[in-house]
Amino acid sequence: MIVGGLEVGIAGIGQIMDDTLEYIDESDEVQKKVLLARLKTHNYVPSSSEAEYLRALWPEYKKLRVQRREQLECTYKGIPRESIPWYPKVDPKKCTGCTSCVEFCSQGVFTFDGVSRVTKPYKCVVGKTSCRSFCPEKAIIFPTHSELKETLAKLRERYSLKE
Repeated sequence: MIVGGLEVGIAGIGQIMDDTLEYIDESDEVQKKVLLARLKTHNYVPSSSEAEYLRALWPEYKKLRVQRREQLECTYKGIPRESIPWYPKVDPKKCTGCTSCVEFCSQGVFTFDGVSRVTKPYKCVVGKTSCRSFCPEKAIIFPTHSELKETLAKLRERYSLKE
């Protein structure tokens, strides 16, 4: 790693990154503080160089954070996401092409090519239906929450998971 123009070795880098990833849902500022604190538990870091170490480590940590988030999104409470039939459908008879769903969905579930389409269904957050309320034509349809509950119970049983 290059810090202050010099190549430095960092002891325990894997553990430092793993420990910091435990705070993945916290703000960037919290994660930076944890990263620096973990770094200092394994290495001597002069206070005058803390910012430089952080500038060197942060981009590497962000890459790992993206990978971890992708791994986490592949399952829902231990169940493979592709096993859970929870995602929206667009009623083409009601869709007027306003693109509200595409603009609203931060997960990238929808695309638009004249009409809105669900092109990445398993990116949908299990149990969430917020996009439905943003559709002025009420063209977005989800399974019911009771159907979801039943499905999850069966899947927990299939995968031998506790509630």
